[in-house]
Amino acid sequence: MLTYRECLDLVQWLSELSRMQNKKEWGQPRTFRYWSIPAYALAHNMKKASLMKRLRELEKIARQKFPDSVPSFRKARAPLTEKEIQEMREQYLAGVDAKKLAEQFRIPASYVGRLCHNEKLQRMKESDRRREEESQIAESQPQTDSLISEEETPF
Repeated sequence: MLTYRECLDLVQWLSELSRMQNKKEWGQPRTFRYWSIPAYALAHNMKKASLMKRLRELEKIARQKFPDSVPSFRKARAPLTEKEIQEMREQYLAGVDAKKLAEQFRIPASYVGRLCHNEKLQRMKESDRRREEESQIAESQPQTDSLISEEETPF
């Protein structure tokens, strides 16, 4: 648990981190940026790891106190079941985007990509096959529209 002094420090740090910083002091007069946590720690003679640890602790407390304000992708979830994995793979094969699946199952999109690797290969093969069929159809049809006789040219 944090002491009263540590809480006051955290409140001050958070208020300073959330304010825009004018970079005029560093030779960039029209540049405004937010602090990064390591840059803030360096500018205020703190250890980066200590500040980041305290902010992680604060985030943990905030998640406990205000669970309805936590975005769904940050909430802890149970590991995926085999049924969920199978459902995800079927949806991916049907053409659903990996990002939408990641939101639906509350997992990172990269994990969806790893789980659906074989399905991605199947989709790629299917799209290649379709492209080849379309190109063969296009080659087999005569292109009479592009042929213009010399009599029709205005020159």
